[in-house]
Amino acid sequence: MPVPGAYEPELEFSDPSAVRETALFSFNPLVYLYFMLSFLIVPYPLYWCIARRLNWETNEKSMARHWSDMFHGFSYGTLLFVFGNYTHAYSWITVVAFYPMLFGYGWIAELPFTKTSLPNIKNWPFGMWAVFLTAIVIILAFAAFHIYWAAIHPLPFVIYYTAPKPSSPAAQEEGQADSAAAGDGAQHDASQEVLVTQIPEPTNPYTKKISMHLHHWQIFYMLAYFTRFTHPVSQVGAGIVLACYMEGICAYGYDQLLND
Repeated sequence: MPVPGAYEPELEFSDPSAVRETALFSFNPLVYLYFMLSFLIVPYPLYWCIARRLNWETNEKSMARHWSDMFHGFSYGTLLFVFGNYTHAYSWITVVAFYPMLFGYGWIAELPFTKTSLPNIKNWPFGMWAVFLTAIVIILAFAAFHIYWAAIHPLPFVIYYTAPKPSSPAAQEEGQADSAAAGDGAQHDASQEVLVTQIPEPTNPYTKKISMHLHHWQIFYMLAYFTRFTHPVSQVGAGIVLACYMEGICAYGYDQLLND
């Protein structure tokens, strides 16, 4: 049997103790099982049953919707586990912080002044503003810590936390081509304006107004990619953001970002 050469890397699972803090991705099947049990398989039915018993606000879900949400949870969770470096960062501290926050967030959402949403921000009561601003302060404090902690690691790791993503040259060229095409189309439309006004305009099926509804689970899911360190503060932060993400999934499901 031929022995692999030095240039032929062997495929193997990540060793949690050997994975670096700055690893972009990692995977260990046993830790993955613990992660899914802790943050999806157990809390999803647990929260749903307790929320229904306490008459907390939840969407009506059929068995098909529960099935769909669970499989979405495995998809989102797998991406988060691999690219959030949770093979290395998963800890009992995160689990301990997760469950009180999961039900704490659900309780806060049941307060009379918090029964609103982000699109209705102009009509928020004082209590909702107090909760919102408190949450912003906590998030900014955790963000400042994680930026500091990333900065003490070798470059370019801190760039992932602080630098905006530049647009690619291909995207810029495509945008310029679209602009040119739009300009040509505008001139063409102007030259035929008289003819168009004489013909009855057909019904346009694409005139529906599209609105964006940013859900809290989407915000906290993205934040969970950055709470990737073994420092206790980062692990507590991971438990908090994972709990806020899962509360939205348990109660409402994977609602879409754009609505028409």
